[in-house]
Amino acid sequence: MKRIVPYRLFESLSSKAIDLLVEDYEDLPRELSEESAILGTYNHLIVRVIEPKLVSQSRPEWDTYKGSHHWGKKTDYIPENEIWIVSGLSPNEFRRILNHEIIEREMMRALQEEHGMDPQTSWSQAHFYVKQLGF
Repeated sequence: MKRIVPYRLFESLSSKAIDLLVEDYEDLPRELSEESAILGTYNHLIVRVIEPKLVSQSRPEWDTYKGSHHWGKKTDYIPENEIWIVSGLSPNEFRRILNHEIIEREMMRALQEEHGMDPQTSWSQAHFYVKQLGF
């Protein structure tokens, strides 16, 4: 099978950019007073922290989601260059979710754009693979 995840994505586990995002996330209140706040960037991606209690009023899936991206399951309303993660997670869970979303997003984008796969099938394959990696 053709490689669909660039090796550089796996560097995110220990990258300084991820460490800085985790540190900034730790400084946020557990509940945001606004619907969302931009936390920072990872490469070309904007990392947005959302308040699930406020966002779920218009997007009920955020009652259960912890993170997602444009290529995610039923979240094509998220801008292509953003990853959304809920507020109130522990720093370790935030790091795991962020890595999960970064890797899954790139896999899904490649499966859909480069291999013509439909969104549901690409999510099923990418999500399974990323979970197998421990994210």
